Amino acid sequence: MDGNGTADRPEEGQKDTKGSHAAPEGAGVHPLIDLSRDPHPGRPDHAKPDEE
Repeated sequence: MDGNGTADRPEEGQKDTKGSHAAPEGAGVHPLIDLSRDPHPGRPDHAKPDEE
């Protein structure tokens, strides 16, 4: 935080090139996000079914 109680954020017009939730450079794969264990790789199984 800076002296006026606000968090350090990019000013208006500036882009935050790294998202606020982005992992640090060189970080390994998060253990809770292991895509090799996906039972249906490439198939979105979390979305609402299409209405017909």
